[in-house]
Order: sequence, then C-alpha cells, then structure tokens
Amino acid sequence: MSHDFDLLALGAHPDDVEVHVGGILALASDRGMKAGILDLTSGDLGTRGTAETRRSEAQQAARILGVPRIVLDFPDGRFTEEEVYRLRLMAEIRRLRPRLVILPAPDDRHPDHRRSHRLAREAAYYAGLKNYPCDGAPWRPEALAWAGGENPGPPDLLVDVSGVWERRMAAFDAFGSQFTQDASQPATRIAHPAFRRGVLGRAMHWGSLHMCDWAEALWCERPVPPALIQLVDRLNAPA
Repeated sequence: MSHDFDLLALGAHPDDVEVHVGGILALASDRGMKAGILDLTSGDLGTRGTAETRRSEAQQAARILGVPRIVLDFPDGRFTEEEVYRLRLMAEIRRLRPRLVILPAPDDRHPDHRRSHRLAREAAYYAGLKNYPCDGAPWRPEALAWAGGENPGPPDLLVDVSGVWERRMAAFDAFGSQFTQDASQPATRIAHPAFRRGVLGRAMHWGSLHMCDWAEALWCERPVPPALIQLVDRLNAPA
C-alpha cells in the first residue's frame, strides 16, 4: 500500500507547526510533495483569540504554505495519553497514511507539546498493528522526526528554507491573535517581540551551519531513518 502524504506535521495547537517547520512545509509543497498539517486542538485555552479565530488563522496560514490542514477537537490542555485519544490519532494516521511525520519537541516547555510528542509516537507505532482494534487499515509511517523547541541541542538534520522564507514568515504572521503586538490585548510570552526574534535567530543560526541564509532543523532517532534522509536530500536539492 502506497502512502498518501509524503509529510505530515503535527502540532498540539494551531501555530505550533508554523513556529518551527513552516519553511519545510512550504518547500515540500513547492517541490511537488504532498505535505499537510494536523493540529490536535484549536487552542481554545489560549490567552488571546477564540477557538474560531485560531481555526480561521490556521487555515489562512496553511493556504499561504500551500498545504491542507486538519484541526481535531481534542480539548486544549486537557487531552491525555489515554486510549480514547490514542485511538483518534491512530485513525487519522491510518486515514492520511503519511510516509513521514514531524512531531512537537519531546522536551518543550509547554506540557501539551510534550504530551503530544509521546501520544503521537505511540499512535504512529500502534497504527501499524493489524490486530489493534481501530478504524482504518493498518499504516505505520516510515520515519518520525521532531522540532527542537526553544532550547534545542545540535540538530540531526538541516533544511535550507531560504527560497521560501518570506512565505514561511507570512504564514507565521497569519496568527495575528497570537503574535501581533497589541497593547489592548493581554501580554503573553509569544506576543513579545523577543519571541519572534527567537524564531528568526534560530533560523539564522541553523542557516550559518548549513551555509545558507535561513534553515530549519529536525531531530530524530539514530541511526537516521533512510526515508528521512531521502526527504531532506530532496528538499535540499537545487530547484
């Protein structure tokens, strides 16, 4: 059985994916690959914006990147690693059949991100077991990778996203309820100018290691899975 999605990026909340790997998704789309985003929640516990606003911003960001987006209805901050949520995610993996999945960072400061990483790693494995009672035909991604969070160690893989950087940041900025400087709104960490500078600074640093203007980083298990090497080689190949 062949895969449907070349690449699926998973986030706990709308905007998580855009913070770390929006360039990889835009580049994959431009290279003719089928890439997509799967958000577990609509971010309804966020200090700024409503669930409806964040879902609308999420779809606008996905259009900018050129990828489809699915937003599930897990309860923000309250979903668990229990079977009910694992089964929902397993069913989505079986339905979408991604070859590669990018997860949130395992040690990120946000508990939802850490929990999403653990939940998705289990779901990706169990979705491949034919005798596991779950909707859909068995499917297991060939490889998993993950974003590095805000305080990552040395990356395992780097992707040159210089050619799509402006579009990548336009998708980031589509989440105006979260990142726009607005004195009339409550002050939050991610709305502070320093947060955006962190996104830029990390991408410039990864770019300096890759000898390009802007790069995004991925982490994975060792040895690096062949499917992940193939993906990065394809993304880094001259256009």
